[in-house]
Amino acid sequence: MILDTLNNAHNYVNLHPQFGMVFDYLLHTDFAALTDGKRQLDGTDVYIDLATIQGRQHAPLEAHRQYIDIQLPLSGTESIGWKPQETCLCPTAPYDTTRDIIFFDDAYDTIIPVACGQFVIFFPNDAHAPAMATGTLRKIVVKIRI
Repeated sequence: MILDTLNNAHNYVNLHPQFGMVFDYLLHTDFAALTDGKRQLDGTDVYIDLATIQGRQHAPLEAHRQYIDIQLPLSGTESIGWKPQETCLCPTAPYDTTRDIIFFDDAYDTIIPVACGQFVIFFPNDAHAPAMATGTLRKIVVKIRI
């Protein structure tokens, strides 16, 4: 898991071949001018989901096997629970290969506040519980195939 500001995104472009393109998109796109929805980036295995959602008080931990998540709020501050996936002991259902997701009924090890201008990267070993916020939250979730 990595938490940082978009101003420091250049420090992470070598972690994955698609990160440079993704951070360039995040830094140079006017998201206020875009409607919510899912978009594929330039025919790659990178998907951008722009969504306006109702924040929640509690969220279940989730993890992925095929995709890295980059998440950033565009309004307000989002709290995201985190726990290493290898320490999650209570899956609520088997891994869903179609949706690339598994949910856990484990307690978070920590809760990370993520403010506008910041991003968080979750790798497959990071179980995370997103979208905890008060009121409406507009956010971006980037899915990058490993």
